[in-house]
Amino acid sequence: MVEFIDKTNEQDGTPINRENLMAIQGFVSSTIIFNQDGSMTETNEKNETLTTYPWELGEKIMQRIVFQGERTITILRTIHNGIVEEKIQ
Repeated sequence: MVEFIDKTNEQDGTPINRENLMAIQGFVSSTIIFNQDGSMTETNEKNETLTTYPWELGEKIMQRIVFQGERTITILRTIHNGIVEEKIQ
């Protein structure tokens, strides 16, 4: 079984199987490396990476998260006055 993707999407659907459903819940083998610049890079068994860059201190707290796999996805997370905003870039 494969997730439905409409004709306007750029990629194939995701197979719906036990492995992918477990991964959605966070059950996936991975290695985390703490980099010299203070960031963390998590690499999973499919060699996809999730890099989390350090918080920037100031009036707003910001964190940049970059996922590199079939496509690259960047999330900018901002915390200000108790409100968390996430924007996909």
